[in-house]
Order: sequence, then C-alpha cells, then structure tokens
Amino acid sequence: MTLRHTAALAALLVGALARPAGAQLAVSFASQQPASDARLSRLASTLDSIARGAMQDQSIPGLSVAIVKDGRVVLERGWGTTERGTRQAAANTVYQIASVSKQFTAAAILRLAERGQLSLDDDVTRYVGGLPAGYRTISLRQLLNHTAGVPNFTEFFREFRQTLTPVQLIDSLAARPLLFTPGTGFHYSNSGYYLLGLVIERVTGEAYGDHLREQFFAPLGMADTEYCGGAGRDPLPSGYVRGRRGSPVHIHPWDPSVLYAAGSLCSTAADLARWEVALGEGRVLSAESFREMTTPAAAPDASVRMGYGFGMMVDTTDAGPYLHHDGAVAGFRSQVAWYPDERLAVVVLMNQGLAAPEPIERDITRAVLGVTARPAPQLAGRPTPSTRRASGSFTPPHPFDP
Repeated sequence: MTLRHTAALAALLVGALARPAGAQLAVSFASQQPASDARLSRLASTLDSIARGAMQDQSIPGLSVAIVKDGRVVLERGWGTTERGTRQAAANTVYQIASVSKQFTAAAILRLAERGQLSLDDDVTRYVGGLPAGYRTISLRQLLNHTAGVPNFTEFFREFRQTLTPVQLIDSLAARPLLFTPGTGFHYSNSGYYLLGLVIERVTGEAYGDHLREQFFAPLGMADTEYCGGAGRDPLPSGYVRGRRGSPVHIHPWDPSVLYAAGSLCSTAADLARWEVALGEGRVLSAESFREMTTPAAAPDASVRMGYGFGMMVDTTDAGPYLHHDGAVAGFRSQVAWYPDERLAVVVLMNQGLAAPEPIERDITRAVLGVTARPAPQLAGRPTPSTRRASGSFTPPHPFDP
C-alpha cells in the first residue's frame, strides 16, 4: 500500500469511541463508514497491538490516541485507566499536555501580530517590566524560536509544586546572565514562553487561559481543553512515573502557575487532533503566519542544524514533512503530529511521565500509511547538542520525586 492510496482506508475504519452526541464543532470531520474489508480489521488490530505493546514495555497505565486522515476520524480510542484506576482511558480523557501548550501560545502571538496589536520584532521589555537591560535586544520572534538566550527556569527552579508568580520568575532571570547574545544560538527555554504569556495578557487585557478559550478553544469546539486547574474546573489530572521495580507510581502534579504559557494546558486526544487539523489546514492562522510558525530560525553557524519554528518542531520523515511537538511534565507525556502531505494528524497522550510518546506516534503513523519502518528517520534538530534541547520537555535535571 502506498502513501497516496489511504483515503479510503481512513474513511472506512471505525473509531473505537464516538464523540458525545449533539456536540457542535466548528471543525467538522466527515462521518465514518462501516468497515468492510479484512485489511481494515488488520489495521485496527495492528493499532491495538502497538498501543498495548507500548503500555506493557513502558509501564503506561493509561493511553489515548486520536487519528484524523483526509478530514475523517480514523481512530479515537483509549487503553488502560486513569485517575488511579478509577476511570477507563478514552479519546476524551483529559491529560496535562505540557509543552504542546506552546503551539497555542505561539498561535496567539501570531494572531495578535496579524491584527497589528504587536510585531514579532518588538522587544520583550515593551510589554514586560522588570527585566534586565540586556532583554531590550530580545525580540518576541527570538522568544518564539528559542534563539533569545534566555535561561530555562525549569533547569534551575526547584519548587515545582508551589505557586510561581511573574515577579518571582522575572527576578530569577534578572539574577542570571543571558546564555548568549540574542540571535546567535539556540537553547530551548520555557522561560521565553512564560514571558510570551505575559505579553499576551498585557496586549489583550485578558488572562492567558481566558484569551485562548475565546480565540481557539470555543470557536474550534475544543470543549475539554482548558488552563489546568482553572477556577471552577475539575482538579488537576493525576499521573504516574515508572518506579524502581518497573511498576507505575503515582506522582503529585506541578502547580499550573509554574508551567503557565510554556505548558499549563490540559486537553484530550480528540480535541488536539481537531487543533492539529485546523492549524494545518489554515483555519487558525493566515498562510503567512503558518509559514513563519513552521520555518526554523537560521542556523547560527554551519555546524548547527535547526529544527524549531514557533511552538513547532519541523522535520522530514518517510511520510514527508513532519510538524510536531512533544511535552513532558510530572506524570504525563504528550505528542502531537501533523503530516501536511498526507493531511494526517496523530495525537498520543499518556499518564506516565517517563515514557516516550514519539516512537508510539511514529509506529501508528507507519501503520496507517502502510509504510515500512526505516532504520533511522532523518529528523532535523537532533544532530547537535544545540538542537537536541528542542524536545518540548519540562523534565528537570534531577529525577521526578513522587
């Protein structure tokens, strides 16, 4: 089966879990058709095998997957359990998505730029007070693509389960020098996206989570996506890490104020698939803004191979262009991917913070497209230390403490 002959496959495969009846969705997916071919049954069995095998190998208690191909839901399903075994995982199970949140922060900044409310070349001190003088040469663009040289606070901050205020974050940055002259290097920095959240609030006069709800979640029908732990919302989802004996161990979540615009969102596999399709097909940003979002910064020198746009990793695989981001936080891992040539969105969410979602996503993608695995897909951004940091991870330099 070739890459181009899978539209019928996506149209026929029945999703394991349906969307709630009566839901009104701004991003509409075509209805699924009954499966009628043994080939489709084999694919369903393969996807089930991939999920169950990964869960066993990596001690993952709960896993949710959503796949959309050519505007049709191929699969929406969960395996295992969440919330300490009290709930069955499903496509609408809520997980902390960590650094996948950066796509929403980047899109919000780009939309404000489209409306003329800011420029990507504005310096950050125009919107955020209290920063050192050296930050006057840092543009919003450099914060978006991690070329600003801003220290990554999750590499030195330790109180992840206590409230972090903007003043505390700014003071901690002021006490440390920039890692390099802005625009001359690459260092993945959650601090940069935290500052971008403050920019959004300053320009709009709205709380970060409220602005995203108004601009993206509500219009796109993402009813289960929110700022984690927001007022009047459900408690934070609980996750796990792999214990010393290999079994899952429950871990206390980080305070959402720590992650903020760098990784504070909670969502579902179904909602994120809708987001990836809407973003990839031009329903969120203008063509020019999406081009900027998916264009890596220029390499500071010939030895560095850049692979990060704005909240988006930009790679090439055996299925063509590969736009993706992963996330990691205490108890959770996430992976979203959009393959523009195939009009394919794949989302993998799990409640095990030390597991690896990208290999699962890649195996699922190969199964859906009928592609045989190759020894080493050529992923941009991996060959040098400078670009290896663009992994979307909140993992601190020491192990998580359950």
